[in-house]
Amino acid sequence: MTVDDLGTIFERLRWTVADYGLHRMGSGESRREAGDAVRFHFVAEGTASVRGFSIDLSAGDFLLLPRGGAHSVVAGEAGTLLHTGRFDTTSPEARALLAAMPATVVACCMLRREPMVAALVDGMAAEASRGRPGAGSVISQLAGAVAMTAIRSWIESGCGSTHLLSAPLQDADLGRALSAIHDEPGSQWTVDSLARVALASRSAFAKRFRDAVGESPARYLARVRMEHAKQLLGGRTTVAEVAVRLGYGSEAAFSRAFRRHAGVPPTQWRHTGAPPGLATERHAGATVTPFAR
Repeated sequence: MTVDDLGTIFERLRWTVADYGLHRMGSGESRREAGDAVRFHFVAEGTASVRGFSIDLSAGDFLLLPRGGAHSVVAGEAGTLLHTGRFDTTSPEARALLAAMPATVVACCMLRREPMVAALVDGMAAEASRGRPGAGSVISQLAGAVAMTAIRSWIESGCGSTHLLSAPLQDADLGRALSAIHDEPGSQWTVDSLARVALASRSAFAKRFRDAVGESPARYLARVRMEHAKQLLGGRTTVAEVAVRLGYGSEAAFSRAFRRHAGVPPTQWRHTGAPPGLATERHAGATVTPFAR
């Protein structure tokens, strides 16, 4: 990934913010969102669960829903302070980029990993409360900066790539296959089934995929599954449930694959995260049994 690659993508995400709000929610209080609009949620304090997508968020976590969808945000036991809003765009390129993203983009620990985010979200809240001239435009710029910072963090963590975002601009058929992997990582994808999604022959699809993404469909699927696993393990989902949701035949098979990828068993990851000194990406040797090569 180069600065220019990511900069080009960000330049094409020409969006504005609508329905921005800052909500202090008590324990168990919920907010329901509907429709297909691009939504974002940022947890400034406390914890929250997103029902409809089975995602748990902690303070500093940013959630982007590139294709929207009905969901409810429920505050945790200690309540939560939630920034939320809708991104609007009329740019066909922006819509293509958003369609190439998975249904959920989660960037964790943003307040720790990206200290400037605290100032950005505080600025959004201040603009909304004061009602000064041009506040809507200022909020749009600040929210856009938060979203771009979160997307960059998401990419740098190995959950996404500039290949994923730029592929639909260069190859719409390949973009559909990438979206399918991210939207349904637990499906029993094979090269043949992904090629059908991309309206291509098996051999042509495999070559186009490797040329665009930089790795084989099998390896890419394995990595996507493992990043989904890390997100699920950060919540209340059990190891056995993660194994089922990500298409593994057994908890043991999932645990072996996870250890090859992350260097530690999933139970240890849940409590301690990645072991010190271990690179976050170990997908070079990862394999996934359900994927037919």
